[in-house]
Amino acid sequence: MKAGVFKEKGVLAVEDVPEPEIGPQDVLLQITHCAICGSDLHRYMYGMLNPGVIMGHEYSGKIVDKGKEVQTFQIGDRVTRGVTGAVKGIDPGKDVSSLPARYSAKELGFLPTLGSGAYAEYMAINAGRLMKIPDSVSNLEASLTEPLTVALHAVRLSRIRLGDQALVLGAGPIGLLTQQCISLSGARRIYTSEINAARRAMASKLGAYEVFDPTRANLVEEIVLRTEFGVDLAFECAGAHLTLQHSLEAVRASGRVIVISLAWEPVHCLPVDWVGREIEMKTSYGALLHEWPIAMWLLESKRIHVKPMISNVIPLVDIQEAFQELLKPDTTWVQAVVAFE
Repeated sequence: MKAGVFKEKGVLAVEDVPEPEIGPQDVLLQITHCAICGSDLHRYMYGMLNPGVIMGHEYSGKIVDKGKEVQTFQIGDRVTRGVTGAVKGIDPGKDVSSLPARYSAKELGFLPTLGSGAYAEYMAINAGRLMKIPDSVSNLEASLTEPLTVALHAVRLSRIRLGDQALVLGAGPIGLLTQQCISLSGARRIYTSEINAARRAMASKLGAYEVFDPTRANLVEEIVLRTEFGVDLAFECAGAHLTLQHSLEAVRASGRVIVISLAWEPVHCLPVDWVGREIEMKTSYGALLHEWPIAMWLLESKRIHVKPMISNVIPLVDIQEAFQELLKPDTTWVQAVVAFE
């Protein structure tokens, strides 16, 4: 089968690799779509993988074979990444994190020993890590279920209240999904900050009250001018040099900052500018098991719109060029999805 294989820092190659074998609790998934995630871009850019690894974890597809212990799914089912409790020991209603006590997103979240992913024609996966795609949701839309769970989790974690004002820093796919979840939670006004013109335009299209280019305006001053005391919440989705500091400065006294981004290089932070307002800062990572079905419900009910975000659907053969394009600061792309159909 064909797969996008990590070769070295900054290089992906499409190669022929063996078709994966399945165990008794696995299914063989014929991949139809796999979205390109920011974390994949980080792995690629920083070389945090061993040569030969196949990335890709935002996928959808069709089951073409299954292990003898799999009862929940049938051959032909359309599925995407999720948690359904299809295998004993996985409880989708359990409201806890399964991460180790000293989990590090750098050291453990990007291990070079990651298993084969979905930038490939076929993938073997434990059936308990999948959920069915409703008839009203396309495979293309379903490929963005995983990033939607990240945004959903962050907004639920924020304890946002009806009528709050919020700031989203970074209008990449996670920021745009976070913006939509904030809106559904009853925010009065949502301000978004983004340096990329195409993504600023998308933030406006998806309902931001006002969008700023922080390279052309003093973001904190603009926010205070419009809100008097600052926003109630800021969601840091960019991980850029100044965005954490801007988040902390832009919230009001006793405001909350939710850090969703993964900054891989040191960022500027000057506590004396904001510590006197007794701000609460909380990190958000991944999603809880019970939030996966909620994310699918949001897609099924058309409360969250992902199609406008998908600027490019590409064949696997173009994956190297797509990664290079998405890393350009002035790219006109917002979200790219690899399609095998």
